[in-house]
Amino acid sequence: MVVSIGVIYFGGQYNHLIYRRLLELGVSASLCDYSKDDFDEGLFDGIIISGGPQNIPEDIHKLNSIVDLIVRASRPMLGICLGHQLISYVYGGLIGSGMEYGNTVVYVDDEDTILRGVGSKIIAWESHSRAVVTPPKDFSVLARSEKVLVQALAHVKKPIYSVQFHPEVRHTERGELIFRNFVEVCRV
Repeated sequence: MVVSIGVIYFGGQYNHLIYRRLLELGVSASLCDYSKDDFDEGLFDGIIISGGPQNIPEDIHKLNSIVDLIVRASRPMLGICLGHQLISYVYGGLIGSGMEYGNTVVYVDDEDTILRGVGSKIIAWESHSRAVVTPPKDFSVLARSEKVLVQALAHVKKPIYSVQFHPEVRHTERGELIFRNFVEVCRV
């Protein structure tokens, strides 16, 4: 069975890399415009919410259609960078300052599903000025860095995951494995 994943983009610089990484894994991937009210999650086995230039919570009013999707989604979901912050904020987490740029050591405290097999630490590519400073209730913190204590999250009951770093960039160690793990969640 070929897995189909919708990649929701916000104008971030790495959207096409996410798309390409999924194609390299044999996934049927589609880039989807978040501003379209006619987005049909039923067309996909999973959803990736990618990065972009918006700031949360200041720009949340520009993202109403995606907020609705995050709340009602029945498919597995992976948030990356801005997607990580959006998922956290929608579920009640707190977003604040948290600047990281370039290679960062990420310490994995719980491999859970999405980080299974990556090991106790990885070098990951970061590009953000905001970060999750308080995780939402019903989410487990999976990883941290020296500056950002919430690098990766997993919902305790739903197949919702998020990472602050960019697994699609070759600078991130074992980024492909993170995508493979998400594809396996979507395959179920």
